Amino acid sequence: MITVWERDPSKKGVRTVRFEQWKKQSSLNWIDCVEPTSAELESLSGATGIPVLQIKGSMDPNKRPRVFSYGKYSLITFRGIYETDKRLSSGMLGIFVTPSIVLTIHERSMEWLDEIRSLLETKAKGKSAVFTSWREDIQSLPPEQQSVLLRSSSYLVYRLMDAIVGDFFEYVDILETEIDKIEEQVLREPTHLVTKGIFVQKRALIYMHKALTANRDVISAIEKYYVPEFKKEDVRVFRDLYTDVAQLIDMVSTYRDVLTSVLDMYLSSVSNNLNKIVKTLTVITSFVMVPTLVGSIYGMNFEHMPELTWVYGYPFALGLMMLTVVVFYFYFKKQGWIGWP
Repeated sequence: MITVWERDPSKKGVRTVRFEQWKKQSSLNWIDCVEPTSAELESLSGATGIPVLQIKGSMDPNKRPRVFSYGKYSLITFRGIYETDKRLSSGMLGIFVTPSIVLTIHERSMEWLDEIRSLLETKAKGKSAVFTSWREDIQSLPPEQQSVLLRSSSYLVYRLMDAIVGDFFEYVDILETEIDKIEEQVLREPTHLVTKGIFVQKRALIYMHKALTANRDVISAIEKYYVPEFKKEDVRVFRDLYTDVAQLIDMVSTYRDVLTSVLDMYLSSVSNNLNKIVKTLTVITSFVMVPTLVGSIYGMNFEHMPELTWVYGYPFALGLMMLTVVVFYFYFKKQGWIGWP
């Protein structure tokens, strides 16, 4: 599906047009394509002059995000995340930048695009909202009062990337909550399900870390002016985005360390429980073993065993058995191996 946004003739807002009816103009246009068909790829290539193979390759999730200039246009790929069937997945967003067109292409619908679309559907309020340069004072007007297409291609790309980074922050908050639950369960009642939860979250953090480090390199490349379509004075806003990504990387690394500590805590808890079980079995075995030894000795019935003809032989054997049990009990109690009264 292809959607096109362009400035209306009065330059007081943005309108949506059908791709079949769209005509290239000097002002900034945004073309968004999701789940493209072969026919749509051919149409995009014909309208923008970008080869089909490059458009299709920009969505390849196996490639590392990158920035590259082809002369007439530049390509920026940025990795986003989404959750499917309670599992974390990542998708590639391809951004082609020309002097008058920003083409975004991706294989699946992304929720964060709704935020950008809402900004496009919001009409600017007054002349200052239309023509105020964002690079002069980006904080001067609230986002909902300005349309991204009334500014510049660099600001549009910035908002797209900022929305993706915002998704990372939201998912990190979810992971933090899940990690807290795992910690509480390990301290309260550790089970084998804890290890499954730990490894699931660690796997998600690993994928997030790889995506974020690659995205950080992309932002760094933009700051080094690898995209000639962006004005140098406009690129400075990406420094804030770089800082956010660096913060996310630190948070992800911290949570990975926390999960490693939780796993060590779980393994220690399991080992301690096993030691308690072994210790209990050892105590019980000791209580039974020595009386059994006494009973075995006096059960041999040798001819010259004096206790066999002794009147008190039977009570003596029973008493000896009881004495060993009492001695072992007080010994284990002193060592702290049993908690019995």
